[in-house]
Amino acid sequence: MKILVLVKVFTFILAVFFSLPGECLSGERLVRTRLDVPVGLKTPPFDVERFLYAPPGFRVSVFATGLSRPRFMAVGPDGFIYVTETGSGEVVVLPDKNGDGVADKKAVFASGLDSPHAIAFRGKEVIVAETGRLTLLTDTDTDLRADIKKVLSGDIPAGGGHSTRTVVIGPDGHFYVSNGSSCNVCIERDKKRAAVLKIPPEGGKSEIYATGLRNSVGIVFHPETGELWGVDNGRDWLGDDLPPEELNRIKGGSDYGWPYCYGDRIPDPDYGSLERCKGTVAPEVKMQAHSAPLGIGFGYGLKFGYEYEDALYIAFHGSWNRDVPTGYKLVAIPFRDGRPASDSPVDFITGWLVEGGAWGRPVFPLVGPDGALYLSDDRAGAVYRITRETDSRD
Repeated sequence: MKILVLVKVFTFILAVFFSLPGECLSGERLVRTRLDVPVGLKTPPFDVERFLYAPPGFRVSVFATGLSRPRFMAVGPDGFIYVTETGSGEVVVLPDKNGDGVADKKAVFASGLDSPHAIAFRGKEVIVAETGRLTLLTDTDTDLRADIKKVLSGDIPAGGGHSTRTVVIGPDGHFYVSNGSSCNVCIERDKKRAAVLKIPPEGGKSEIYATGLRNSVGIVFHPETGELWGVDNGRDWLGDDLPPEELNRIKGGSDYGWPYCYGDRIPDPDYGSLERCKGTVAPEVKMQAHSAPLGIGFGYGLKFGYEYEDALYIAFHGSWNRDVPTGYKLVAIPFRDGRPASDSPVDFITGWLVEGGAWGRPVFPLVGPDGALYLSDDRAGAVYRITRETDSRD
């Protein structure tokens, strides 16, 4: 009995330790910051006072609430933020016409979608990645409601595990779609699983662009180099600290190892070998196992200062199968000349994990048209707005 109590106490201490704020990009310690919640948005979990940890001089406020598992976001040509809701099967618009930092309303742009996850704009056209297809939506009369719906490609394997699909548009105009594995660890029969696919601008058939990527939920093109970057979620059941989550520079024709190896070409105990792993590509940055990196985005356009603008932001959704919970935060990796300038991420916004329990789960960071950083949270059903102020300490 005494041993069990000691184990529980030790686990609690570790959970508190893992939730402590670290240093931000400027080298300063994160400070406890009261979450700013407008009066009309004080619904659960914002009906009680909430605190986060942010760099000194930063403010975090609630931009919108009442969303149904909001995931990825994009800024439309109208300057409004569009959000996918996997819970309701909708794409919604969050306009802020008066510029007060709070969404005026939630307008349903499109409904009846199959777990819409990622969203991208091609001019006025909205491209949505559903579980097994790419769909094009168009609002011809600018009433914030799509009146044209067209399937661009149905050549995206569906079913099994990892049902989310992510789409980005490359410098060449092609669509690049991340398609996760059907399992935790297995040999896929369909080679288009655990891969990034490439689809021509007019839609149609997909082809394999890169393989060995178990579940690269977040992919993004660097705004200057045009290179594709992605974060990969490692397999489960190798312990609390294996395998590392990965940041990869994804190049066409490359193999990133899964399910045969992980990290720096380390053989998987179920399927791997040193010989098989020799030809795979090691990650650019290794991150804490089971952090569950989801959405990513470069900071170009932020009004935070150069050190924050030239960085990659990663939303850690948080662990589900780790003895000591980890993740549940927004981190950043500084970049220089198109490459990571650090071998590990630094904390940017933390505090959703409190005493081993999480009241929020970050999903996707987005640079807004106003130079603020917006962040979706599918547990709290909200979008946050992060700005740099003169002082945000409580």
